[in-house]
Amino acid sequence: MKVLRTVKGKIAVGVLTVGVISGTGAVLAGTDAGANLQNWYEGLFNETAAEIEADVTAYGEGKLPGLTAEYNGLKADASGDIDGKRASETESADAAITQVKNSHIESLEGTKAEILENVGLEFYNLFLEGFFEIERLGEEGVNYATNDLTAFTGTEGEEALGQLTDDLTAAKDSAVSELEEAIRQAREEIEAEVDNQQEITTRNLQNQINFKIRDVREVVEELLEDLVEEQKAIITAAAQTLEDEAKTALDDVVSSMSSEE
Repeated sequence: MKVLRTVKGKIAVGVLTVGVISGTGAVLAGTDAGANLQNWYEGLFNETAAEIEADVTAYGEGKLPGLTAEYNGLKADASGDIDGKRASETESADAAITQVKNSHIESLEGTKAEILENVGLEFYNLFLEGFFEIERLGEEGVNYATNDLTAFTGTEGEEALGQLTDDLTAAKDSAVSELEEAIRQAREEIEAEVDNQQEITTRNLQNQINFKIRDVREVVEELLEDLVEEQKAIITAAAQTLEDEAKTALDDVVSSMSSEE
């Protein structure tokens, strides 16, 4: 008997890390959610593979008692057939002998002693004939069962192994496809969110630039206005001083004329 065992394998899946570069040069790294998902999946896969192995092994072992009983039943039937054949042949021969004996009892009275003397050997020979026939039939039955059951169990085993391989290959392909689809969807969702965040961040920074330009413009305009007013005041004061100095100079000239006389 061959024992079939499942071979558990692992599917290696890479963890996707998305880096987003902002306008200021900082790098945002991905979290370890992908690694946690991979670890969870490997645990689930190993647990499922162990359950499949246990179920298939239990199923195969559960078949053994029934097959053993069936095989023993076949042997019992064969033994019964052989014994029935022996019994029927014995009964038939005995009936024939009895019939001949009864029909010729009077004419064979003189040979009665000879018959009685030889009857034991005849029946012994009959027994040997039946015994060897039984032995032959038994050996023939064993040979047939050996060849037939060997071919039968080999074929059944190959079919079971083929079915097992097909089922587990289909399960593997399905799991790989589902995981690839999940990865694709996850990447699409991440890319969409990155695009959304990029648009929002860019718009917000552009708005901040506009806000700052507005604020700086107001400060500059106010500062320039104050500085212009300050220069105007300085110019006005200087003009007034120069005007006063000129007037004083003129007054001095006029005053000096009267002192010359």
